[in-house]
Amino acid sequence: MNVTAVIINYQTPELTQRAIASLRSYYPQLPLLLIDNGSRDSSGELLDAYAAVHSPTTVFLRNSSNLYHGPAMHQAAEHCRTDYLLYLDSDCHVTKGGFLGLMLDVAEKDGSCYAVGKRVYMNDRGFEVGPGPFAIAYIRPSCMLVNKRMYLTLPPFTHHGTPCLDNMRAAASSGYALVDFPILSYVVHEGRGTASRYGYGLGLKGKINHLLNKLGL
Repeated sequence: MNVTAVIINYQTPELTQRAIASLRSYYPQLPLLLIDNGSRDSSGELLDAYAAVHSPTTVFLRNSSNLYHGPAMHQAAEHCRTDYLLYLDSDCHVTKGGFLGLMLDVAEKDGSCYAVGKRVYMNDRGFEVGPGPFAIAYIRPSCMLVNKRMYLTLPPFTHHGTPCLDNMRAAASSGYALVDFPILSYVVHEGRGTASRYGYGLGLKGKINHLLNKLGL
């Protein structure tokens, strides 16, 4: 498969190890990029040791500081050489195989397909809304297949509570398709596995954004 899986860790080694094990139980030879985002616990050493044992199918990158999730996703896109990236959050675990081939079939069937996964809709501030004329189609990056060539033509993933927002808004404007796929039938996503412990690192900006959204502004 012309796909690299990407898992980003920040101080949640037990979640990341579970995500890796569940993915490897169904895709033992899939290229895997592990990124540690400047963890101050034992995560880096654990992932480095895992990658050393499972080389060359597993590669480890260690950042000296926390880039946060979106920029680390961008780092992966710049690093990988495959045509597709499968982003898998560290608080996910795979419960059923076969999904990756199906996602690839969807992506390769339509030359305009940019991303495949669970599609929702966001407002301009990055909060989920229903579909509508001003809503932004959004593939949740918890388990998402992305066409890397198309990605590199768009604004990068950013440090944001919704890190793919600007990227996917631009993708839609460019005529790229964001395709819904029943990924939750194959992958359990607990949600906020890292953010619930350490937050999003957005500080006052994040609080203001949340308040303005509640006010409808």
